[in-house]
Amino acid sequence: MTRSATAPAATATDAELVADIVGGNAARFEILVRRHNQRLYRAARAITRSDADAEDVLQQAWLAIFRALPQFRSEAAFTTWATRIAVHEAISVTRRRPLLAEVAPDGAADGTPAHDLDRSELGKLLEACLDRIPQGNREVMVLRHVLELDTAETAACLGLTEEAVRVRLHRARAAIAAELDGVLGDAYGFLGARCDRITAHVMSAIVADRGV
Repeated sequence: MTRSATAPAATATDAELVADIVGGNAARFEILVRRHNQRLYRAARAITRSDADAEDVLQQAWLAIFRALPQFRSEAAFTTWATRIAVHEAISVTRRRPLLAEVAPDGAADGTPAHDLDRSELGKLLEACLDRIPQGNREVMVLRHVLELDTAETAACLGLTEEAVRVRLHRARAAIAAELDGVLGDAYGFLGARCDRITAHVMSAIVADRGV
C-alpha cells in the first residue's frame, strides 16, 4: 500500500511525492525540487555553460515538470524523466542564443599541479575544462560521470543511441585526460543560497499558475 501524503520527506519516495502532488498537495513539490535541484542544475549548466542561463533553464524546467506530472509513469525513474526535461529545455535555450566565439573561460588551467589545489579550486578548474569540450561530448560527460547516469539513461535524456553515447564519452575523456585525472565530483557546484532562490521562484510560480 502506498504511504499517505503525510509520509516524512526524508522517507517518501519520488513516486509517492508525485502521487501526493497530482492528488492536490502541491506543497509537496518543494521536496522534489530541493531533492533534485543539484542534479538538474548540473545538467543545465553543462549545456548552457552559463550560471545565469542554467538558473533560468532550471526554473522553466521545474515548471514544465510540475505541469507534466500527471503524465509521469513510475515505471521510469523520476530522476531520468526530470533530467530529460531539463536537458531539452537547456538545448532549446542554447539553440536560440546567438553563436559567440569560443573563448577559454577565466580560471582555466594554468599549470598548477592538481595536488596543490584545494577542493574549491579543483572544482573551478574542472568547470573550465568541461566548458572547453565541444557541445555534445560535454553533455554526455556530465550526465555519465557527474550525474552518474548509466548509458541507457544518458541516451534517453539526449535522444541518442547508446553507441553514440559511448563514442562521445570516449572523445570527451580523451579531451580532458591531459588536464584532469578523472576527478569530477565538484563540477558545477550548487550552493545552498542558489538552491533556495530557485526553489522559492519555482514554488511562487506554481502558486500563481494554480491561481491560489
